[in-house]
Amino acid sequence: MKLNDKTGIQISMNMRNRVLTILFAMSAFVCSGQAFLAKYPKLTKKNLNEFFLDWKAYSDTIDSNNVITDSVIADIFMWNNIVFGLEGHPTNEPKYNVIPQTIEIERYYLDVDTVIAKLCLGFPEFIEDLKDEQYVVDSVTPVLPWRGLYLTSDINKKLSSFAGGLKNGDKIGKIHKKNIKALKKYIPVDYGHWGGYWWFTSFPIITNIRYADNLIAVMRRTSWWTGDVIWYVKENGKFIRRPEPITTWVE
Repeated sequence: MKLNDKTGIQISMNMRNRVLTILFAMSAFVCSGQAFLAKYPKLTKKNLNEFFLDWKAYSDTIDSNNVITDSVIADIFMWNNIVFGLEGHPTNEPKYNVIPQTIEIERYYLDVDTVIAKLCLGFPEFIEDLKDEQYVVDSVTPVLPWRGLYLTSDINKKLSSFAGGLKNGDKIGKIHKKNIKALKKYIPVDYGHWGGYWWFTSFPIITNIRYADNLIAVMRRTSWWTGDVIWYVKENGKFIRRPEPITTWVE
């Protein structure tokens, strides 16, 4: 079929747009930082060590470019990571410490009633007459601890598939015990309390922070089945950490 110049130009432009679309998609995937996951369509015991080396390199890159601008939040992360900061692991502990890559922060530009907050398991679930400009939701990447790895939802899915025991409709699949044993050499592995999911993090971990002008409530999970809330109360212009949890819970 013979093409005239106009048709040829149109096809050329269409091809160019398709190439640009593909390149953009590839770029977006690479820029997400987790391009290394494409190397592992399926985790196996043979490629597990290489996977963890790539995961560590990815985590180190994220950490090296990470800046926490709020000094109060930086101190909170630093304090909670002390537990992972001492070099040297007992022989029965995994090689790496794992923390979430992003932690949600709910910022309230107002003072909250600490009496009501205590009654509401650490922070009010509802604040009356809250205006739009008084509430912002953001996320922050904590500082990576010693021998640390950042856990993301995509990495979690990869590990969970390798571990097995996941929900499929009303059924729960078979747990791959040999794979679990292999994973535990590298990271913590705990089966979810309600079944069908896994925890691959070191504990305690911060799951959420609620940050008001006079009170910061740090929601933590202290194990695969327990948690607590730590308070930082503003006194004389500075946030002071309460030595004991304001509340604890059991799943």
